[in-house]
Amino acid sequence: MSNNKYIDILEFSDDPWGRSVEDNPDSNGNDFRKRFLTDAFRQFDTVTVDFSKLRDVPDSAFLGGSFVNLIKEDGFSYDEVLQKLVILPADGFLPQLVRRIIELARDEHKRVAGA
Repeated sequence: MSNNKYIDILEFSDDPWGRSVEDNPDSNGNDFRKRFLTDAFRQFDTVTVDFSKLRDVPDSAFLGGSFVNLIKEDGFSYDEVLQKLVILPADGFLPQLVRRIIELARDEHKRVAGA
């Protein structure tokens, strides 16, 4: 593996939202994950996704389809995603929000698996 992959969200869309094609056929989280994230997570030590230039914050469905589905669909571990992923702008609330969404999915998985 080599260092860092930088992804500007504007290379994908200036209005990303929704988890799947049923939500948004043009710029949903699953499509972003498949086109930009899956291979990057396989090939690089860190993956930086820059949301700095977006006018609006993507919804939680987009963030889940993008980042939680790296685990659920692509087989990465929660720890691997949390360790490799860097969200920009670093000084905004989005990095904390993405981390929290991943942690909630992890905790739910543990709860269901332990039941």
